[in-house]
Amino acid sequence: MLGTMINVITAPGETFETIVKEFNWKQALLPIGLLMGLAVVSGFVLQELIADLQWEQIQKSIEGNAQIPEEQKEEILSSQYDQVYSMTGGRAIFTYLSMAISWPIRIVFFTLFAMLVGNLFLGGGGTYGQMFTLTAFAYMPSVVEYIIKTPIQYISDNIMIYTGLGVLGVGEQGEFLNSFLAGIDVFAFWRVYLVAVGMSILYNKSTKSTLSAVTGLWIFGIVVFAGMGAAAAGIFG
Repeated sequence: MLGTMINVITAPGETFETIVKEFNWKQALLPIGLLMGLAVVSGFVLQELIADLQWEQIQKSIEGNAQIPEEQKEEILSSQYDQVYSMTGGRAIFTYLSMAISWPIRIVFFTLFAMLVGNLFLGGGGTYGQMFTLTAFAYMPSVVEYIIKTPIQYISDNIMIYTGLGVLGVGEQGEFLNSFLAGIDVFAFWRVYLVAVGMSILYNKSTKSTLSAVTGLWIFGIVVFAGMGAAAAGIFG
């Protein structure tokens, strides 16, 4: 199974064909488990940087909120500071658990929308279990991302390391354009490409057709989440 995870990156076409022919949804548990484990390890290594980023966002939100009386802001900030930097006990467990569980949730929903796109534009075919297994393996570039980025973030003492258009630094953090460009990422597109390769085999279509469909879904998702983030920043900022 370890060989399958490596081969998804080095020879995706042949590997996905094998996965489709010898389908077993339990195969998806290994790449998902690996991603969850790396999320926890990365979170532990970068916990101080994550806390600093959270604190910076909280400060900006509270200090810029005209609805909060000035005399209350210091009290609220003090309370929030203790919560952000007291990563012990139940709070620490919840934080690491949320980091880990985000991966299966993302894969479940991406699979759902990928199947919706496939059934609408590619003629249908395959089952949710097959698509879920393909998607789980297609997320293997995120393992490479963790391995590359986590040490760089730790050594540079900077959690905002971009591997895409986010490096341009256009706009303020939280604004729509800034979030949208940050979403156009090399590793994200790598995942999209691998999903497209898997879907081309599952739906018996050309990779070009499936890549166009999945890329459209990906861009749509970036727009939606960037919009939601910008709206939230406008409400609480």
